[in-house]
Amino acid sequence: MCAETLKNDRILIIDDNPSIHEDIRKILGGREALNRAFSANKTLLFDDTVTESEQISFEIDSAYQGQEGFEKVQAASQAGRPYALAFVDVRMPPGWDGIETISHIWKKCPDLQAVICTAYSDYSWPEMIRQIGKSDNLVILKKPFDNIEVMQLAHALTEKWLLGHQVRNRLRDLDQAVSRRTEELQGANEQLKKYIREQAALESQLRQAQKMEAVGQLAAGIAHDFNNILTIIQGHASFILTKAAPGLEDRKNIETIEAAAERAGKLVRQLLTFSRKQYARLKPMDLGNLLSSTSNLLSRLIPENITVTISEAPGLPQINADGGMIEQMLINLAVNARDAMPGGGRLMIGVEMMETGAATLGHPDARPGRFVCVSVTDTGCGMVPEVLAHIFEPFFTTKAVGKGSGLGLATVYGIAKQHEGWVEVESRPGQGSCFRIYLPPCPPAAKIGAAELKLQPMQHGKETILVVEDEMMVRDFVVAVLRSHGYQTLEADSGPQALERWGGHAGKIDLLLTDMVMPGGLSGRELGERLLEKDPGLKVIYSSGYGPGRDKKDVAALRSRAFLPKPYGAGELLAKLRERLDDVPAR
Repeated sequence: MCAETLKNDRILIIDDNPSIHEDIRKILGGREALNRAFSANKTLLFDDTVTESEQISFEIDSAYQGQEGFEKVQAASQAGRPYALAFVDVRMPPGWDGIETISHIWKKCPDLQAVICTAYSDYSWPEMIRQIGKSDNLVILKKPFDNIEVMQLAHALTEKWLLGHQVRNRLRDLDQAVSRRTEELQGANEQLKKYIREQAALESQLRQAQKMEAVGQLAAGIAHDFNNILTIIQGHASFILTKAAPGLEDRKNIETIEAAAERAGKLVRQLLTFSRKQYARLKPMDLGNLLSSTSNLLSRLIPENITVTISEAPGLPQINADGGMIEQMLINLAVNARDAMPGGGRLMIGVEMMETGAATLGHPDARPGRFVCVSVTDTGCGMVPEVLAHIFEPFFTTKAVGKGSGLGLATVYGIAKQHEGWVEVESRPGQGSCFRIYLPPCPPAAKIGAAELKLQPMQHGKETILVVEDEMMVRDFVVAVLRSHGYQTLEADSGPQALERWGGHAGKIDLLLTDMVMPGGLSGRELGERLLEKDPGLKVIYSSGYGPGRDKKDVAALRSRAFLPKPYGAGELLAKLRERLDDVPAR
């Protein structure tokens, strides 16, 4: 399309006869001719209110051959001063005739108004249309032409050219406005789609977190019941072994029972770790030192066809952690990576400080702040999304039967949660996996950890012990062990019954051994608090198939008193008992 202008009175005459040029110039170019035309035929073109000052003077150029005319039209368009109207003669030998000339011109400037001037019937209208196409910009003027008719055409067609440009300008502006609005709507639509995707992802993560929490509660309940059962099995087996002669024929069988119970206890502890009910012995520690000690163990677990790289960023703060749990977490991840690279590969373990902002959080447990990030990356087989959605669930495994319990990654999940952190995973089939564990740095005040229990030779005693346990077989085992080693015992199967026993023996009870979770509306912690109010010198040992983290108040209750986790054997029971009693100040 030709360049745009607000007003255009430029006319090009293309005719091989110079006299035609003169005639048209006289009609359109002279003021006297204009005045005469207006005086004679004012009503033909203009309103009565048109004044002489409003009359138009045309700018007229000439071309004497079709190709010359085409070149002038093209040059004017490129210069930004296009012609609005062209008077074109049909016969212009040699070279292009008028029809051919207009055909070429309209390829460059299709909005140019054209008047075909002819004295002969050189072309019929259908022939013209066939050659140049149907157009609203074409008018035929027969020679000899009338001056008023030429004047009318000049005014009407230049005005038509101007109106056409105004319409096109407005359509262009409207199109641009529509395009801009469409882009804005598309942008808003993309934002909406992104928001919907993010919401769907968050909802999926929330459902997964809720499912994991429910599974964790189930696992904790199962573990609690199993620990009571294992306490009975392991306790009686160890109790029998303490009384059996070294050469007893069945001693090996009993030792096998005890070993199996200990193995089952480890499995239950993994369940408790996943459900965050396992007791964590937290203390400030340097993760770099732990990595160094763990690397020696990894060298025995990882085959030579896997290259292990361990890197640590300088200046990392300490974390408040249970060293054994963190070590177990790293080993589980390393073993999982090893199994994903049967043909060899690379295992990279790194520790660095990471800053998480509100805009980068994509995990339901994530929160803004600074965290120590442990990453374990492998170049193994990777995982499909369907597997990724279940990897932290207890007993879920893709390994062959007998190759894995399905508790390794569940334990990692539980350890991270118990350390007030979280785990993020990236994995693609054939591209390996990357686990990132975010752990908070150590606060100024270290959390209270439990002292390690040191088993000592079984010792006898004569103190009076109040045993409170709702599981009858566990209670029977504890009472039997204590009485066989000289202790006096009182029994209760609930908190309220324990208060009754206390009432009848006030001042005679040296130690309370109580389960944490019991029926009767009175927990072990609450029982201990009540009895300590009555006798501040009383010593207490709490025991549970859960960890003490089941209730935040349970942790507070253990700041100055002992905890004996189930399952336990006779030796552990007697050692813990003696440890607490020997610490009792004189009354």
